[in-house]
This record gives sequence, structure tokens and C-alpha cells, in this order.
Amino acid sequence: MLLLTEIAGIIPVTKEINTAVQKQFVKRDCIKSECLHEAGKVAKDLYFIEKGLVRMFYHNDAGKDITYGYYTEGDFITVPDSFFTQTPSKYHMEMMEEGILYAITFSDFNQMLIDHPVMQRLENKTLRAFLLKAGERIAALQFQSAQERYDTLMENQPSIIRRAPLGTIASYLGITQETLSRIRARK
Repeated sequence: MLLLTEIAGIIPVTKEINTAVQKQFVKRDCIKSECLHEAGKVAKDLYFIEKGLVRMFYHNDAGKDITYGYYTEGDFITVPDSFFTQTPSKYHMEMMEEGILYAITFSDFNQMLIDHPVMQRLENKTLRAFLLKAGERIAALQFQSAQERYDTLMENQPSIIRRAPLGTIASYLGITQETLSRIRARK
């Protein structure tokens, strides 16, 4: 189970933690285009992606679909502000391809933190990853050209170019699909 391998990279996995993880994280086989979270609702689950591609997105004031981020194998994913504060979210999450996720509810996650305080390291790592990804996203949109944003995506998440539709990639990069096509043609 990739989830236990990931957790073992953060904390020692004792027999008790192994049992708790296997009990509390529920395997979920997902289909392409499956909605994992809908805007306006409270994020109830934290997911671990064993297989598949998840996209987080929102709709701007004009109703245009804007990709916030992509998450792949080995990532923990939720709408962090909604999950950790249990307030409604502005974001949607969807499967971009068939996949396998492991889900834990907010209440089960918090109970696991109480029962196994060492699991707080997992929470810290997950929150740190969300924070760093958000900071990188903001900096890229503020300080990088379209070409540089594309190059960064190719360097950090090259599989996205093969796995996600070009329209969602263009919205993630903050450019039109035509501009993305021109950038790709130059490569």
C-alpha cells in the first residue's frame, strides 16, 4: 500500500498506526470526471492518491473554469482551508482519469491525531505541502512569463502535459489555449 510507504517516510509505522491507517483510510476506486468535492460545500475528506490525476479548480466571476492545481500519485489532496476549518469551499476537485484514492474523514483524521500524536507530523507535512504549492503558484503568476510557467510545469510535473486536457493546462498557466499551442510549437 503506497499510503503506508508514504507515511513510513514521515514517521515510524508501528503495528497500532498500521492498523489505524488501514481501518480509517477507505479505498475508493474512482472514474474519470468523478467529482470529489463541489464548491459551496465543506470538504469532508482528506485523500491520498495511489493512482490517478486530480484537478482542483474554481469558476471566476465570468463563470470561466480556472485550474488551481494538479495532484498525482503520492500526493495528499483536499481543499485545505475548507477541510481544516470545516467551512464551505470555493473550489471543486475532480478526477481527470480513473484512479485509486484512500479517503479519511475529518473526524476520523482528528481522532487519529488524538490516538496517535506522532501522526501530527503527517498533518504538518500535508499542510506544509499545501502552503508551499500555493506560494509557488502565486509567485509563478506574479513573476514568471507564460513560457517560464510552462517550463516550470514541465520540470516539476511533466506527466501533466500528457495526462490533462490542454484547456485545463492553459487555465492553470493563466494563458489562452492558443498561447499554449504557440509555446508548445516552439519546443
